[in-house]
Amino acid sequence: MNTLAGIGMGLVGIFLPIYLLELGFPLTIVISWLLTHHLSLLLGAFLAIFVSNKIGLARCWYIRTTLLALLFCGLYFLPEHHSLVFLLGFISGIESAFFWIPYNILTVRKTVGASIGTSLALISNISSIVGIGIPLASALIIVHYGYSVLFFVAFLFVLISLVPVIPMSQEKTHFEFSRKAMRDIALKNRNFILPEILDNLGQDAGVLWFLFIFVTGLTVLDLGILGVISSLAGIAITHLTGRFIDTRDKHKIIRFGAILTTLAWIASYMIAEYAPTPLLLYIVTTIRGFAIGIFSMSYGAVMFNRARRSHDAQFLVLREIPTILGRIIVFTLALILISLNNFELTFILVALLSAYFWFTNLKSLTHN
Repeated sequence: MNTLAGIGMGLVGIFLPIYLLELGFPLTIVISWLLTHHLSLLLGAFLAIFVSNKIGLARCWYIRTTLLALLFCGLYFLPEHHSLVFLLGFISGIESAFFWIPYNILTVRKTVGASIGTSLALISNISSIVGIGIPLASALIIVHYGYSVLFFVAFLFVLISLVPVIPMSQEKTHFEFSRKAMRDIALKNRNFILPEILDNLGQDAGVLWFLFIFVTGLTVLDLGILGVISSLAGIAITHLTGRFIDTRDKHKIIRFGAILTTLAWIASYMIAEYAPTPLLLYIVTTIRGFAIGIFSMSYGAVMFNRARRSHDAQFLVLREIPTILGRIIVFTLALILISLNNFELTFILVALLSAYFWFTNLKSLTHN
């Protein structure tokens, strides 16, 4: 299911914001659309868990598919109806929540702590291997047939992805929508609040990076080729990191990944500011993908194991609050810097914020 759905969403992935740019929306509107997406994702996380309490986790994916159909239909009509843009951003966030919240909960329930790194790497790499050529395929479909065909093909893959999960037992969640229950979970996991605000900044800023290099002058085909290169690099680093996570000190791997991520974002800023040539943009994007892959895999393993020791649904839903706050911070900073005609400074700020993981007591994330 993850592989088929990954192909479908991988087809549109980075090209949705590019689609908005090609329709003539200014960069500030596109970033505001991303903000709308993430704010509605937070709302959708609570909505998805409320629904899963009633009908089970797997059935949430049926609702997600319906929302995705609405999203793609809206994107088809968007060229004639620009006023739909923020409504579509809202639907996009809800749709995403109805996929990721059940998926993350079931991942926690179906894996074990001793082999979490290998398990996450296996799941990720199966999708990555199957989808190596997906970014380039997307670019070719866009160039030769247009975005409408891309949306249709992507939806078909997501629709087919439901077939493997039809027989799944309807596991439900037991989320308590009470102030006391949520406060108790928050206090128990308070050491995660600041890390959860900052841990996704490198990945989220990657979307801004692709917008920057497209505006700088790279074509849709360039982005497709770059996506293939990044996928190949990601497969190698994910496999190696997954094995290390299960046999070595996770905290050292997180810190190593954070240091590499910071240095890679500094290099990205330098190239964006002083030498934004296609070759250097390709190289730094690939290197940064290595760094972020090491960090996100190791930190993700710690997070999933924490959810296993806590109430899985409560933890995974409530963690969306600081995670979304982090995304709001990075996209708001980007909007401010664009207004000051210094978009490139976003990347140096992301580098500075990722340095938090150089110095923090990472063992508090597992021992508290």
